[in-house]
Amino acid sequence: MVTIEQHVWGMTPEGEAIILYTMRNDKGAEVKLSNFGAAIVSVTMPDREGRMADVVLGYKHPEGYFFDGAASGKSVGRCANRIASGRMTIEGKEYSLEVNNGPNHLHGGIQGFDSKVWQVQEAGRNTLVLTLHSADGEENYPGNLEVVATYTVVEETLHLRLEAYADAATIVNLTNHAYWNLSGKPTIDSMTLEVRASAYTPVDATNIPDGRILPVEGTDFDLRKAALLGERNSSAHPDTAAGLDHNYVLDSEPGDKIAAILLDPESRHRLIVATDAPGLQVYTGEYLPQARQGIALEAQGFPNAVNTPHFPSVILRPGQSAMRSITWTVR
Repeated sequence: MVTIEQHVWGMTPEGEAIILYTMRNDKGAEVKLSNFGAAIVSVTMPDREGRMADVVLGYKHPEGYFFDGAASGKSVGRCANRIASGRMTIEGKEYSLEVNNGPNHLHGGIQGFDSKVWQVQEAGRNTLVLTLHSADGEENYPGNLEVVATYTVVEETLHLRLEAYADAATIVNLTNHAYWNLSGKPTIDSMTLEVRASAYTPVDATNIPDGRILPVEGTDFDLRKAALLGERNSSAHPDTAAGLDHNYVLDSEPGDKIAAILLDPESRHRLIVATDAPGLQVYTGEYLPQARQGIALEAQGFPNAVNTPHFPSVILRPGQSAMRSITWTVR
């Protein structure tokens, strides 16, 4: 059985209420969510010895989320990840988007979905449903967009379904940007990571995919067998010595598939990420305020897909829906 509690956590500078929702089951597992950025604030789960631990990075106070460039725990959009030079063409029309990450557009711009107060449609039992309206022209994206985020807690599993509908051709690439640390240590280096991907998309100096899809076999990017994260961040693996911020091409399976398994060998806490997304951005948090404090495993479409025709399309047209399913299971 899951209970849900809510209280006003704070206010935005514009005077909007920020609500914190606490979903707790009878085993003591607890998930905290906020309507600001449709964010995961904390996930407290028992390890195999029954010891409780919060395994998600989050802020103790809502003000921490206001100018959070890391998008910690938030649901990002209209387009997650990067668009080269902030430029795109949809149905023959060119658009210039806000450049907010070096020379590129990132995570929907300066006022993306992660900086919005989402509306609460339902909060009861084991489910929280949040909605957001993104107006035509917001951050220079075309079309009015309606977005629904549905969080569901079942035992040790947190599921997020994201869906979007538009009244004009636009692009949509939705994900959640939680950072995970299962160990409670200052860095992620003692954890192992397995990613079920046989290929990845190499990037240029600004982290934009160069258009190639290459096999991971024989490279430092091969995580098909669990690898110690601290070893990958070393001179023994020159391609990943500066950390990972790369898109993995997930092995294709119908419906949701296991994308990644993160393990802390000491506590035996294990995170299993499953999704229907074609890609998984693995970011080892080099640019967090405390480097490598957490790892983001972002289930999403490929970066810069709007400008790369052979990547899976992120175009959404009227009468269609964009769906994304992400499940996190902590054991």
